[in-house]
Amino acid sequence: MANFLARLQPLSPPAEDVGSGTPFHVETYGCQMNTYDSQTITGLLLEQGFRRAGDADSARVILLNTCSVRDHAEHKVISRIGEIRQGRRRNGLPQPLIAVCGCMAERMGETLTEGRHRVELVIGVDQYDQLPGLLLAQLGREFESSAVSTGHRDDSLLVAPPELYPVNNSHLVTIHKGCDYKCTYCIVPATRGPQREKDPGLIRAEIERIVAVGGREVTLLGQNVTAYRWQKLDFAGLLKLVVGIEGLQRIRFLTGHPCDMHPHLMDVIGAEDKVCPWLHVPMQSGSDRILRRMKRYYTSAQYMEMVDYARRVIPRVTFSSDFIVGFPGETEADFCATLEAVRAVRYAQVFSFKYSERPGVPAARLDDDVSVEEKKERLARLMAVQDEVWQAMAKRSVGETWQGVIEAAARSPQDAWLVRTDNNRKIVVSAPGLALGDSLAVTITGYSHTTFLGRVAD
Repeated sequence: MANFLARLQPLSPPAEDVGSGTPFHVETYGCQMNTYDSQTITGLLLEQGFRRAGDADSARVILLNTCSVRDHAEHKVISRIGEIRQGRRRNGLPQPLIAVCGCMAERMGETLTEGRHRVELVIGVDQYDQLPGLLLAQLGREFESSAVSTGHRDDSLLVAPPELYPVNNSHLVTIHKGCDYKCTYCIVPATRGPQREKDPGLIRAEIERIVAVGGREVTLLGQNVTAYRWQKLDFAGLLKLVVGIEGLQRIRFLTGHPCDMHPHLMDVIGAEDKVCPWLHVPMQSGSDRILRRMKRYYTSAQYMEMVDYARRVIPRVTFSSDFIVGFPGETEADFCATLEAVRAVRYAQVFSFKYSERPGVPAARLDDDVSVEEKKERLARLMAVQDEVWQAMAKRSVGETWQGVIEAAARSPQDAWLVRTDNNRKIVVSAPGLALGDSLAVTITGYSHTTFLGRVAD
């Protein structure tokens, strides 16, 4: 990887007939890394003469960028393929070339080219530089057969062009791919491959280009972003490097792993004003016994030590986490330990899921002995406890004044804006004369569900 930049080949300009203006449409399922990959795919196709379609119905090529973390995510994609096919037949339209990209492509491979919901192209997460050529070949053959291109490579850390990003939003920047942790429930090491780093010089150049086109905030992405290590440069060192980029105002990152939240990293987060004081560090379970079965490499007490240290050195820090309920062997006592952990940490946000067995992962060899009904009941209880925690925190916050940036139009009420603080709190504000990207002080006046309500401070 040391000579990655030297090996990186520039994309050649398209010949006049390459792509032939073929309209394409990209749909993204899953995490923010998939969002970044979809932007990369779009950039590659535009460079090679394809053009974006107005919608799926007008596209000659439809690319589904997929997720395999849970069974439900894959079922959504299979259903979507059938929906596209049926819609075209119902409306008398020609069938498109459908390509399945991403994690589902890596996991299922040639299986996706079989059956009544077969697709014409299956392309994995490390093969996107081959995508324009593969699409042209399939279009030339009029879908006579399907093509499959999967497998992991060390030279496939592509860069999404910054002009595809919405200005004044948080611009996504993938800093590495893959994961070297082997959590027993997780399929990511199989679908994304081993951890491979993007050269820090390439990361800095990418962010400088984002700033040059008007971006002021980036979110650094990785399966375990805090595990980043390029030679002697760790994630704390990378943050210091990025902080030095002139014109960049805010740096967010996700997802972190508890084992990589070293004190010196938290010291850097607390000391650098540009680094946002929001830590998304999944705990997954509050039970040490379940954490061992998950192969998470920390105890509940060690996680709490990390939280306590962060609160001492990072002003206004907030936490969010993922939790899995109903993992094989989880008893009522194990689950109650999770509830206690949620109460102790006082998370600003929790993402909780029922355990979903993934084919081929180590946990699939365990007896899935928690019933569906029990999983649903535990999920509801966990969500209720988190709601109690959030409501108590929100009530204490009324009357406080926070600084934030307008990141989008609010869904409601009409003409309202959604403001996000550096520690990831969302506030709905209605006031004349505001615009996307404005920085403003907001006084909290109330709250609804998991969103704060506010007014522009006097």
